[in-house]
Amino acid sequence: VLSFPISIMPCKPAIASMSVGRAWVHSLPEKLSQIAQAGFKGVEIFYEDLEYLAKEKGEPTEENLLIAARETKDICDRHGLEVIGLQPFLFYEGLLDRDVHQQKIAKLHTWFKIVKILGTDIIQIPSNFQPDGISGDLDLIVSDMIEVADLGLQQEPPVRFAYESLAWGTYVSTWNTMWEIIQRVDRPNFGCCLDTFNIAGRVWADPASPSGTVPDADALLAQSLDRLVKTIDVKKVFYVQVVDAEKMEQ
Repeated sequence: VLSFPISIMPCKPAIASMSVGRAWVHSLPEKLSQIAQAGFKGVEIFYEDLEYLAKEKGEPTEENLLIAARETKDICDRHGLEVIGLQPFLFYEGLLDRDVHQQKIAKLHTWFKIVKILGTDIIQIPSNFQPDGISGDLDLIVSDMIEVADLGLQQEPPVRFAYESLAWGTYVSTWNTMWEIIQRVDRPNFGCCLDTFNIAGRVWADPASPSGTVPDADALLAQSLDRLVKTIDVKKVFYVQVVDAEKMEQ
């Protein structure tokens, strides 16, 4: 995953730590070293990497997570790497069990501490893809997102949220629905992450098809991208992920 934070062009290229290998195989310090050696100046930290680093010190408690975050920031500083964001804050919006929702909010306060240590102001929230226990009620989803956005505005410095529509999201799987939610949330710190894989994976691809694509895939994707460019305010695009994929045999 190549991540590009967007404000005013030109963009700054970065790479996601997950793209250099999963945490149970490759340690975060080694991956950061390899990222720097490859010439990158920015990195998007995958929470899983921090969690595994924290587990080296015992349980992934808040204390150990913050220690892992400080270690990560020190390594990034030594390598001249800027942390552009922390992701993914999973399974948040639309939860039917509001006690679980409150547990997520409590976890978010730990994430606020982590991003401050890492020196970034972006937390990415992917759309919820749990098969049950969640609602597709946009009013509830918008309300949940307003809650985190307002909490982010209370931080010093403020924290931004990049919402991402996953192609396999249970209810929010297209950029169109994602954009509707962003507009309704209407907070300056609530925008989106645009991901080439998730856009194409929902409109262009069909893993059950022999060709791997839907009928008229290229035309449908071109039309979707044309609407996207005309619809989404670039100021609400906090960064872009350029991601490829391989068609699997199964």
